[in-house]
Amino acid sequence: MSVFTPLSNEEIAQFVSRFDVGDFIDAQGVSGGSENTNYFVDCSAGSYVLTLVERGPSADLPFFISLLDCLHNAELPVPYAIADRDGTALHTLKNRPALLQPKLTGNHVDDVTARQCTALGAMLAKLHQSACDLKRISDRGPGWTVQKALSFLDREWRDHRSWLEPSLLQLQEWLALPDRENPATTLPTTVIHGDLFRDNVLFDGETITGVIDFYNAASGWTLFDIAVCVNDWCVDSGDKFSLNAERTLALLTGYGNTRPFNAEEQACWQKMLQLAALRFWVSRQQYVLEHKGQQGILVKDPGYFHRVMQMHVQGNDIVELP
Repeated sequence: MSVFTPLSNEEIAQFVSRFDVGDFIDAQGVSGGSENTNYFVDCSAGSYVLTLVERGPSADLPFFISLLDCLHNAELPVPYAIADRDGTALHTLKNRPALLQPKLTGNHVDDVTARQCTALGAMLAKLHQSACDLKRISDRGPGWTVQKALSFLDREWRDHRSWLEPSLLQLQEWLALPDRENPATTLPTTVIHGDLFRDNVLFDGETITGVIDFYNAASGWTLFDIAVCVNDWCVDSGDKFSLNAERTLALLTGYGNTRPFNAEEQACWQKMLQLAALRFWVSRQQYVLEHKGQQGILVKDPGYFHRVMQMHVQGNDIVELP
């Protein structure tokens, strides 16, 4: 269970007593998280999620609170920080920043359908259009991704060097192009989710009931956010990894019906798929190294994104933007 900071029921009950959520009933630690501690908390007025933020500078938390308030006001199904009776939304518990949020309904999906991908694309387009005038610089942007990947070539990824190094150098050169030569410099940007995997979306049938875990949200290319989704929601990961053309086109069409893609995005699409795959291959590899041998911490397999990255480099399954 990925509960980095254990809490007793007494500690949780005392914490929630400052909110108008009724009487504390029970709490349960949430497995599946890899960065923060989460507890499901049942009270007489409803069900909530208590989050202790374990990673990243606490100075960024007002940004996340403002972003989720903005998206909530745009009627997107997102969690948002509940203010206590004094009007305070950001708290401290066990020396960790703490937030209490409504628990959203619905379930994660494993066997994704094309209709669910269409709904995801449409929701993501609305999210990009509703992010308000907010800005945050990610500490894991494109430059960090490529440099960190290059640093793994001598040891952790040396068996992949023959096919991976040329691709990394091409991405590095592409990112370093002068503005006038690089279509990426004119790509649409906004605050993106940055981590919109299947385990961060809740469904009731084909209807999205929740989008969660915005702690990687930052200013970035909208196309990168779409590529992150495609790399998780639209890949058939059997013996041979391949893009599922039906689900990919459904996701892209769902998005494009709300915000059509432009020529610059068309030109950058294949590189963006590589960059999105590389971003999570790198971060998962780093997480493995940081938490090697530690018990009770969910460490996600970097190998999935190794396979996705290799699939995109080989270019066997190309689905163009509509």
